[in-house]
Amino acid sequence: MEFFFTVPSAVTFGPGCSKKVGEVVNQLGYKNVFVVYDAGVKAAGIVDPIVDALKAANLNVVEYDKVLANPPIECVEEGATLARNAGSEIVVAIGGGSAIDTAKCVNVLLSNPSPLTLYEGVNNVKNRTNPFIAIPTTAGTGSEVTTMAIITDEANKRKFAVHGQYVGAAMALVDPELTLGLPPFLTATTGVDALTHAIEAYISKMNMIPSDVMALKAIELIIQNLPEATKNGKNLEARSNMMLGSLMAGIAFTNAMVTLAHSIAHPLGARCNTPHGLANACVLPYVVEFNAPAVPQRIKDIGIAMGLPVQNMSYEDAAKTVVDALIALNKELGIPTLEGAKVPREVLPQVAEDVMKEPPTFFNPRECTPEDVMAILNKAY
Repeated sequence: MEFFFTVPSAVTFGPGCSKKVGEVVNQLGYKNVFVVYDAGVKAAGIVDPIVDALKAANLNVVEYDKVLANPPIECVEEGATLARNAGSEIVVAIGGGSAIDTAKCVNVLLSNPSPLTLYEGVNNVKNRTNPFIAIPTTAGTGSEVTTMAIITDEANKRKFAVHGQYVGAAMALVDPELTLGLPPFLTATTGVDALTHAIEAYISKMNMIPSDVMALKAIELIIQNLPEATKNGKNLEARSNMMLGSLMAGIAFTNAMVTLAHSIAHPLGARCNTPHGLANACVLPYVVEFNAPAVPQRIKDIGIAMGLPVQNMSYEDAAKTVVDALIALNKELGIPTLEGAKVPREVLPQVAEDVMKEPPTFFNPRECTPEDVMAILNKAY
């Protein structure tokens, strides 16, 4: 048995812990803070108390509020220029995956020269970065505990990863209270994104015992709490369990990697600007169906973690039960098909070709062709 397993971020978890951010920065010994977030998080009233906590700790704060969904290179470079000009020493991200990934790459560019594309791939960031603090506001991406950032290259209609030891957050302040106002649809799509992370980490060719444990518990937590968190967003217990499930799924997939659903979601985001969680949710059932013959016992394990009565079923029946449950979950949560998500049918053949070049395809447990991907996309449409 041989594996490499890491949890890049120290984690503080619990309601209200985001208010400790000023104390954390002071403990790290920095004074000039660069805060990254998007306009929606600001409008939701989440940003101001955190910025106030930083200022109350006698810290100098510069804010960057231009984060976009599926963040483009230009957004990162603009933020990095502002941070450099301000003499910022430490970056704090407030938001979902787009804000955290933008902040990760801004932090990389504070210690390493532009352009960001120099650092595409694994361990291409050569200069050590300063500590970076992530404060997630969705129970979805797990980006607060991963060693990668996903950025959009709009000019070439693709996404790419910046991945390695100097990319992840040094500290994650995981505060379930910050998700209490998250709208139902965002709760649903980010929640199924986290479920996708957990399922794909478990079936990935890179799976290992520590990531398996995290992934299966994450599946259990998400399945048990996502419908309630979506319907009753003020339920702090459900929100806390979703944050924990997302966190554990993030730890699982930063080690075991993701697979074909992400390979499909990335070009959908790059070509159609489909939100990442929504893209994953649309295709997840059909990716699981496609992969089931290659990892039948693992699909049955996933069904058991979901609370389904698959223990004594054949592998084929267990897989059908899991796929049917995932389709039913999407319907219960109001997640549309790809057609309902306004993905043009004519783009699907190009997406299928793009999938062949996506790194997660390498970790998929079953070999696939563009024709296989088209079949998945047609089922999801």
